[in-house]
Amino acid sequence: MSKEFQKTDDDDLDAFLSRREKGKSRESPETEPAKKDISSKLPPKIPAKEVPAPVKVDISDEEDDDQIKVARTGRAAAEAYQDVAVLRSKAHDHRHTAAKHYHKYKSNGAKAQKCSSKAVALREKSDERREKAAEYQQSYKEYESELDGAAQEKTDLSPESLRTKMASLERKTAKQEEHAKNLERKAADLTEKGAKFRSRAARFLEKSRLHESEARMYTKRADNLEKAN
Repeated sequence: MSKEFQKTDDDDLDAFLSRREKGKSRESPETEPAKKDISSKLPPKIPAKEVPAPVKVDISDEEDDDQIKVARTGRAAAEAYQDVAVLRSKAHDHRHTAAKHYHKYKSNGAKAQKCSSKAVALREKSDERREKAAEYQQSYKEYESELDGAAQEKTDLSPESLRTKMASLERKTAKQEEHAKNLERKAADLTEKGAKFRSRAARFLEKSRLHESEARMYTKRADNLEKAN
């Protein structure tokens, strides 16, 4: 039994190996067309494009002259535009300076007017003080006449009381005169100060007009240059 079993096993192994080799030989020719089919499905390679060489174009003398004229015209227009911008910038600067000077002119004019108004008010007060001093002086003269009458016994007032009242009136008169002089001195100072402000305002007004004239000149030049182009 053992010999028969061994034979059958060997025979079966040989048969299995022979079938496997036949299967490989059958599969190999079939796989080759499959590989070919897969390679045929891949996209074809695109060849790189060749850059064409630059083509030289012959330009005639007339075309060359036209190109030069166009270039010169464009450059002239650009320069003219730049000149116009510069002129308008200068005109703007002069107008700005003129406005500043005009503002200073108005400010100094207002200060001069204020000084004049204060001086007038001080002079009016000085006149009032002088009027009071004149009234005291008039009363002093009346007491002086009464004092002469007292010496001749023509009045009931004593000479001592009259002299006291006269001395008081003299002090009041002198005080009013002093106040009047101080007020007049302050008014004179304010008048002088106002004159300085007016003189300064006149200078600023002149400068403002000069800068305004320069601004108009630059604006006119810019307008003419724009019209020419």
